[in-house]
Amino acid sequence: MGFLLSKLLPSLLYPLGVSLLLQLLALVGRRRRWSPSLATVGLVVLALPSLPLVSRPLVRSLEDQAVALTPEPLPRADAVLVLGGGLRPGGRPRLGVEVNESGDRLLGGVRLLRQQRAPLLVVSGGRVSFTAADPRPPEAVNARRLAEELGVAPAAILSLDTPRTTAEEAEQFASLARRHRWRSVLLVTSALHLPRATATFRHTLGRQAPAVRVLPVATDFLLEPAAGSGAMTVGSVLMDLIPDAGSLALSTSVLREWIGLVVYRWRGQA
Repeated sequence: MGFLLSKLLPSLLYPLGVSLLLQLLALVGRRRRWSPSLATVGLVVLALPSLPLVSRPLVRSLEDQAVALTPEPLPRADAVLVLGGGLRPGGRPRLGVEVNESGDRLLGGVRLLRQQRAPLLVVSGGRVSFTAADPRPPEAVNARRLAEELGVAPAAILSLDTPRTTAEEAEQFASLARRHRWRSVLLVTSALHLPRATATFRHTLGRQAPAVRVLPVATDFLLEPAAGSGAMTVGSVLMDLIPDAGSLALSTSVLREWIGLVVYRWRGQA
């Protein structure tokens, strides 16, 4: 129940949830003088995060942090840890395990292994489902299958197949690192997620496996570098002022990371 609430409650704080709630209150109190004002606020709450002009700087704020966290050049480590969240399970009509937008996490981890940055690949991810008797395997199982298809030797892959959250991944990885007496790990995840993941792993390993050094590696960037996107034009400015669902999704993702970090720090997990 706690995990279910952790997924449901934040939805009330995202722009879409807040906007719908305000519109509902305005509808219920439509005979009150404050109803039009409340409806207007609800519309603004939804419209502003839907503007590329707003969503892009929000995303860039986290991705710039991720760039600053990633050491250059990347040192060698005892293992590469790829956090879950980037795969779709195989089975008809799919030809096999597929990647979603965050699938760059696994591809980045495999790339680091091929560059001999570490001898082992650790894949993580439990089964996140709210249905009964879900037959799908944990994401770590799918990640192992895809990594093997990409040429990683089975003996070079370790799995954490029960964690469903970043905090749980950090807890279980700390136990694994202690057993293997590792000294460093390359932590691979999406750039948007990396600041929260780094804070969580450094906090958890600092308590449970202080000998392990966390080396963040950002992947799955959503935006092109600011210097490489060209100069603004009248057309680009106009497009920045047109709301769209993609920009709303980006703004919501940033808000999810902010809320997650606040909650983790409040719980003493980051």
